[in-house]
Amino acid sequence: MPSATLSALAGSLLSPLREVSLEKLIGYLWDYLSSSPSPSSPDEAHKQQQLKDSLEALEDAKLTVRSMQSRIMKLFQKHRVLGLPNERVVNFHKKRVVDLHNKLKDVGYDIQDLESKMNYMELERKVQEINKTEEEEEEEEEEEEEEEGGGGEGNSTSSRFRGKRSFLFRLPAAFLSKKKRRLPESSHSSSQSIDGDIVRQVTSILKQIKNIKSKLKDETTLEDWLDQLKLNGVYDAREYHFTQNERATTSSTNERKIYGRNDEMQWLIEFLTGPNVNNSNVSVVPIVGMGGIGKTTLAQFVFNNREIQNHFDEKAWICVSNYFDRCRITKEMLDSFCFGNTSNSSVQCSNTTSLDLLERQLQRHLIGKKFLLVLDDIWSDEWQRLLDPLQSSRAQAIKIIVTCRVSTVLRSIDQGNKMRLEGIDHQEYWSFFLDCAFAENNPDSYSQELHDIGRRIVKKLMGSPLAAKTVGKLLGRDLTEKHWNDVLENDLWKLKTDAHDIMPALALSYYHLPPHLQPCFVYCSLMRYPYFGMEELIYMWIANGYIHESKNNSKTMHDIGEEYCHELLAMGFLDKVDSTKVKMHDLMHDIAQLVSHGEICIYNAGKDENFSKNARHVYVEGSIDPGLCKTNNLRTLVLEQVGGISPLLNHEAFKRVRVLVIFDDTMQKLPKAIYHLKHLQYLDLSSTSIKSISESLCRLYQLRVLKLPQYLLTLPSQVHNLINLEILYTGNRKNGLMCMQLRNLNKLRGWLSIVALEIIHNKKEAAKAKLNERLHIKELNLCWNIDTVDHCKHVVQEKVLEGLQPHPNLEQLNIEAYMGSKPPSWLMTLALQKLQELSLIKCRNWGCLPAALGLLPSLKVLYLEDIGNITIECDDSVPEMFPSLKQLELRRATVSFKSMSSSSSSSSSRSLTAPGRSKLFPHLQNLTVDKCDEVNGLLLPKLSTLDMLSLIDSRGLQNQVPRCLQNLTSLTSISLFFIKVLKTKTTTKIGEQQQQEGWVLPNLKSIEIECCEDKSFIRDLLLRVPSLLTLRLSKCSPVSLPTVERLSSLTEIKLVKVELILEDLAPVFPSLKSLQIWKKSIIIFQNVTSSVTTQIHNCFPCLECLYIQECDEVHGLHWPISSQLPQCLYGLSSLTTLYLSRTKIKNFPTEVMATLHALSSLRLTCCNELSSVEGLQALPSLRYLTISNCPKFKSWCMEEMPMLCGIDISSCQDLTSLPAWLHRLLSLKRLSIDKCPKFDSLPEGGFPSSLETLKITECDLGLMELCQQEQSPEWLMIQHIPE
Repeated sequence: MPSATLSALAGSLLSPLREVSLEKLIGYLWDYLSSSPSPSSPDEAHKQQQLKDSLEALEDAKLTVRSMQSRIMKLFQKHRVLGLPNERVVNFHKKRVVDLHNKLKDVGYDIQDLESKMNYMELERKVQEINKTEEEEEEEEEEEEEEEGGGGEGNSTSSRFRGKRSFLFRLPAAFLSKKKRRLPESSHSSSQSIDGDIVRQVTSILKQIKNIKSKLKDETTLEDWLDQLKLNGVYDAREYHFTQNERATTSSTNERKIYGRNDEMQWLIEFLTGPNVNNSNVSVVPIVGMGGIGKTTLAQFVFNNREIQNHFDEKAWICVSNYFDRCRITKEMLDSFCFGNTSNSSVQCSNTTSLDLLERQLQRHLIGKKFLLVLDDIWSDEWQRLLDPLQSSRAQAIKIIVTCRVSTVLRSIDQGNKMRLEGIDHQEYWSFFLDCAFAENNPDSYSQELHDIGRRIVKKLMGSPLAAKTVGKLLGRDLTEKHWNDVLENDLWKLKTDAHDIMPALALSYYHLPPHLQPCFVYCSLMRYPYFGMEELIYMWIANGYIHESKNNSKTMHDIGEEYCHELLAMGFLDKVDSTKVKMHDLMHDIAQLVSHGEICIYNAGKDENFSKNARHVYVEGSIDPGLCKTNNLRTLVLEQVGGISPLLNHEAFKRVRVLVIFDDTMQKLPKAIYHLKHLQYLDLSSTSIKSISESLCRLYQLRVLKLPQYLLTLPSQVHNLINLEILYTGNRKNGLMCMQLRNLNKLRGWLSIVALEIIHNKKEAAKAKLNERLHIKELNLCWNIDTVDHCKHVVQEKVLEGLQPHPNLEQLNIEAYMGSKPPSWLMTLALQKLQELSLIKCRNWGCLPAALGLLPSLKVLYLEDIGNITIECDDSVPEMFPSLKQLELRRATVSFKSMSSSSSSSSSRSLTAPGRSKLFPHLQNLTVDKCDEVNGLLLPKLSTLDMLSLIDSRGLQNQVPRCLQNLTSLTSISLFFIKVLKTKTTTKIGEQQQQEGWVLPNLKSIEIECCEDKSFIRDLLLRVPSLLTLRLSKCSPVSLPTVERLSSLTEIKLVKVELILEDLAPVFPSLKSLQIWKKSIIIFQNVTSSVTTQIHNCFPCLECLYIQECDEVHGLHWPISSQLPQCLYGLSSLTTLYLSRTKIKNFPTEVMATLHALSSLRLTCCNELSSVEGLQALPSLRYLTISNCPKFKSWCMEEMPMLCGIDISSCQDLTSLPAWLHRLLSLKRLSIDKCPKFDSLPEGGFPSSLETLKITECDLGLMELCQQEQSPEWLMIQHIPE
């Protein structure tokens, strides 16, 4: 139950009220009456007369409703926070006013329901008329064609498509019937019964209005009496109970600067980059403080600090919130590695739901790494369960920032490092307040009086950054003394009870919201996602009647909704995630929930017992009894894993919903009850597994948004009947619309995919899609079926594409499997001024891209794939071609860039270049050429702005590689696959000249080369990259380096089937952290003498991870050259992770192991000669040991390895037992023995008490049976282990 103080605060604010107006309903009724046929019986005449009388009564009630609404608001505002000596009288009076307010809202809902019903009837009538007209037109066209003998455009394919239209693939049956456009008969029995229903509903509305008017008169009388008394405050607010947090945060922040936290930030950075504490690899620093005090912002700034980024190998930001899910959080940590480390192909996102597998994968990724974890918004001590797998990992260091409001969630955590955030220092806070209030205006330009008022307001904000932000933006709307005084003297400040109370400040900001924004803001608190899309939010507002079409201008409701979003963002009620997403701060969520007075209901099956009786918008998590809902005015229903949905939707309470969202990936069939929700405007099934949908869905004529799952096989054939539809999302982009389905969907916006274009006859039929009129379509896909397109003649395809001209507002165009040889005329002009991306895929006969394409001012991405031979024309008369293009991808294509005034490729190249730079692609940043045999007219050396270059098996450009790099000084990444540099006199001369000039690539950070036979080219390139971080060489000729001084910044080297020869006397890689040597690769120290035998490890002073696979001998890592593993590892004191696979290692000399001071993780795989791990006890820090597929391994060390936390043994055929000293490993938490058929006994001393997980699978059957036999010695030995 809410506290008394919260009740007082809620009581001081009415729940938002959408404007109650009869105008729209009256308009619907007039239209209905005017379109009704003359009565044919006395009963019909009587019903029509009743309708007319009801209409006149509504006209009379218009002013009454408007007056009542205004009067109720004035009454409530007058007594918002005021009281009387007789407090019971005031509370009674206020309750009666609130009741009147709620009754008026109920009338508004009833009016909205009747409006919706009338609108549905009107849309149904329009659909029937449209379909009837189109059917008649089609019959006329077919008759004309028969009379003309099948002539006209498309004659060449008429035999295939005329008459029965025998399509080359299976279409829904409705397409093959001439009656496909007819609608089923209406469900109502007669117009007379409809008239009667409308009269009853109007009568009920008028009766309610009359009742409210009578009670309002009584309240006015009471008001006159109250005015005679002296009013006193009625609130005695002493404490607030904040509602549970339902928001999520990310590491991103929109704040430009953090105020007043420099000391805290510096301390945090020093702690996080400092040594581990308490002899543990995991250190926790809690940040504690009230909501809105800046805990999250401080953590965000630290998380994104450059020093922190350079110090940690991995980082993860997790918003825990009040719902703790260990599996979800562990997976998010893994996902952060997946998306944050694109350079490491071994990091893969996991789809498993097994917590054990996730934690094991997490531990593998953390081996030897420094990891920063932020757990934001902690509400319970359950988060400490995350520490176990982290503490048992072999990470070098794990630092955790925890943010929470109260210290009780810390419990057993050492709180010596706890940071408690209080209000910001006064001077810093004043600066922050000025920044929020004045924004871009200069505070010094305003009066001292305004500053004085501001300082008095600041005293009320308790140093809270959130309060300063929200109230500051409120003040910034009107920088006048009057407005600021009004805010200062507002009675809502009287609700403040103590120094930590900022709710009044937030409530005050809400109170000052314009009325049209109040319901929109409150509605946002229903969403439980980390963030939500503005598009989705706007359409939910529209569905609930919060946005109305403007009568005075051309703005659509969507346009107005965007303005509402930007207003809420500007006022600080919502926070921006990116250009399309917003989120809500937890305290804003609290305020929104509070002032909804129960209209927003979040129901959790495991915690809540029933709905609020005022519930209008409901989020249900888990199963629910429909009988718990006592309202018939439910507007929004969000269902998450509810299970049996049909009984719920069949309940009376849910039949008027406007918004329905279902999150349930187990749902494979759409409940029939949904087909009867005629008020529905927003239906989201994208998170289900539904595969088919009935045509009945197409009778939901009021749908504006329809989101379908990716598993859906086909769209309903009659989707064209949804004439109100604006957003159609299919999940699977190949599952688009056909032209015949598109014809009546004139309001579509956003993304549109048109498929099966090969069945279209001609340009005229294609033009019926009216793409040139669809100004709100931003992304358009035009797709022919590659398997059947050859049966449709190319000339027909050209005419069809000509008829599909899009609107100039189009931003992205994708054309797939078009087999015409020429472009449409609309691509040969500058019509598509806003086009940003163009993709042509499998358009194998397309011969030419017109020069006009290169003049489009907004084009940023050009993608050509699987195109036979295409010429891109260039206009000599303009200074730049493709002036805005940033990304060019050519895949499996033969491409020529040709000047319009020149025929030869050489003269074309000259005309396309100017001194110093190219007129072609002057701002190109990313170039990918993949398997292109010929690329003519594109000169790489002139692309001076290039940032990323990827050439893959492309003979068309590889001859430019030696000479092009000299000018590409902006390059940060280069990938060259299957490159054979041609040796000619010209290239040799150029190479010598480059070497003499000493050119460098100062910004190049990453090099990846595969299958390159020119070792001199690689050598020269590596001598010119002073900032290189990552080097990957695969299947290349031996590479010899005279000096590695230029490679001092390298942090990662990966070699696959490559010899790397170092000619330095003492080569050093001072920054190298990861070295991978795969498949017989070798590093040869050619000139190292025997006198420095023991110094070779100094070449890699910072090496942390070493991977060696399929290398029988690792030459040169240690002298002499014939040395084998593991002697070459001597002295690698920074090494934390060692992975050896398919090597001939036999033993582990103690004198070598003792030098590996930091090695914490050792993995041995497919080492066929390995029989014993004797010597590993000399590793002082070893925590994790994995041995797999080592058939001869059977002998353990004579001495224990006390630091071991995890042992994993698999597929070792000779292993029979575990060491007797195992029970003395007091740090051991995990032990796994898998696929070891001779393993037949448990260790004599038993298992250590620390062991948490024991796994024995596919071992000796007798042992496994004994372990499961209760009271057996083996069972008794393991029965204490948790898992």
